[in-house]
Amino acid sequence: MVNTRGELIGINTAIASRTGSYSGYSFAIPSSIVRKVISDLMEFGVVQRAVLGVQINDLSAEKAKELNIEKIEGVIVEQIFDGGSAKSSGIEISDVIIKIGAIKVGKVAELQEQISKYRPGDAIKVTINRKGKIKEIDVILKNKSGNTEIVSNDLVTALGANLEELSA
Repeated sequence: MVNTRGELIGINTAIASRTGSYSGYSFAIPSSIVRKVISDLMEFGVVQRAVLGVQINDLSAEKAKELNIEKIEGVIVEQIFDGGSAKSSGIEISDVIIKIGAIKVGKVAELQEQISKYRPGDAIKVTINRKGKIKEIDVILKNKSGNTEIVSNDLVTALGANLEELSA
């Protein structure tokens, strides 16, 4: 997928079509995520996934009013998982995440896209709206195991088979 300047902006992954033709709803992976995946595979042999350790949802008008938030923007934290980055950095339930670094996030998919650009151990700034007050929080991202270690390629699982490099 390219923009009007001919620059790659995404890799098409699927088209949902009722007719079987190449028209309908298309799905694509943003090129920024593709670049990171390729870089991770080349450097580590596996994709490095950082997580915040939260369950999130788009901010509704009702919830914004309840939290004394004037502008409906951002993603609301509904649950925080033990051992995750959010818990150790001080993010709380009902915080509304409005920026990852300098990038505004207005929807769940936007937040997920921004986090997917990072690796475990990366330090980022998360801007939140906590009951009408804007606050910037330093976060050290962790992996899904709850630590900052880079995942190794010692053993790869594919299609139900365990694979490893062939020894001499």
